Amino acid sequence: MSVYRLKDSTGKEKSKEYYYDFRINGRRFSGYTGTASKTKAKQVEQAKKAEALAPKDTSSINGVFAQFFEEKGCDYADPPAVIWRMGKLQDELTKILQDESLPPNLSEIRTRHLTSYVSIRRKQPNNRKKLPSPSTINREIQLLRTIIRYAVNVFEVEMRLPNFGEAIKAEPSERIVEIEPNVMDKIKEHMRLDFHDALEFLVLAGPRASNVLQGKGIALKAEHVNLKKRELTFYVKSKLPGGRPITIPITQPMLVILANNIGQHPDAVFTFIAQSTRDGRKRGERYPLSYTAFKSAFKAAAAKVGQPQLRVHDLRHTAATRILRSSGNIAAARDMLGHTRVTTTEKYSHVMKQDLRKIMEDAHNYQQITNEVSDEKKKRKQNR
Repeated sequence: MSVYRLKDSTGKEKSKEYYYDFRINGRRFSGYTGTASKTKAKQVEQAKKAEALAPKDTSSINGVFAQFFEEKGCDYADPPAVIWRMGKLQDELTKILQDESLPPNLSEIRTRHLTSYVSIRRKQPNNRKKLPSPSTINREIQLLRTIIRYAVNVFEVEMRLPNFGEAIKAEPSERIVEIEPNVMDKIKEHMRLDFHDALEFLVLAGPRASNVLQGKGIALKAEHVNLKKRELTFYVKSKLPGGRPITIPITQPMLVILANNIGQHPDAVFTFIAQSTRDGRKRGERYPLSYTAFKSAFKAAAAKVGQPQLRVHDLRHTAATRILRSSGNIAAARDMLGHTRVTTTEKYSHVMKQDLRKIMEDAHNYQQITNEVSDEKKKRKQNR
């Protein structure tokens, strides 16, 4: 493939600028040329090919990380998050090796260096002055494992693989919260009117908000919705370029919301009305609703109704628990949520256990009443 412009599912070009995509010795190189001129785009492609053929630094941590991102990491669903994690790993691992008077080479990394990294990271507060959670640090170690294995298999780096399991820490069970309908109604009352459809849709369809709203992931676009087939596709975080597609049916309540919103913006499904003219926006016009704006509004509304602990992600939990309670079908809940393994969905099994408890209680109460009636009949017969 030579240089090209991005196209949507209908074949219509989405960008004026060109991208490049080629392979050399089985390795893929792709990216953005930064120009709308095809001639200049081809020049960028030729420069990238020359760069790819030039000898690479596949021994140092910095060299391997840079090469990994160019060939693989840039295609991840959230490249900025990959860059941030790689930066942390590069900085801290380089310091750890230098403290032992070792060169900052990938092959020098041992298990003790991983555990040292974890120990250091656990004490580093973020911008909000909060210490990183075990899951945050685990994602960094898992990324390092991916990079090292890629370096060994693709760059043919010779090294002894560290024991990554020693650095992975136990993560607390995820908090599963189902927002009660009356609480949801109160939250809705304290949110802007043009946020209501997004709120209701998240509870009905159960996606991650970052897969619907702009800012964190691949937002839901009009082209992802097929009203005729009554299907829509989300693109979730994945190692696949562009994210992993999850297609779910559109129910009647979802259809009403989508039909009322599609067409109000050329691209985005969910939008908001600008309240004032500033930052390039005009008062009264619609713009894509961002995850950050929605999250702030939701948290403020939740606090006003006495539920400050609620999170936007609890809307997804609510959708999952409701579908599981109504159907008892964990496979259906898995498909709606887009989980690749049913074991991930089993964290919602507490709903089925609660329902089972009620069923058993009702059955046992019925049995107790039946026994009491039988005893009463026996007494009457004896008295005769």
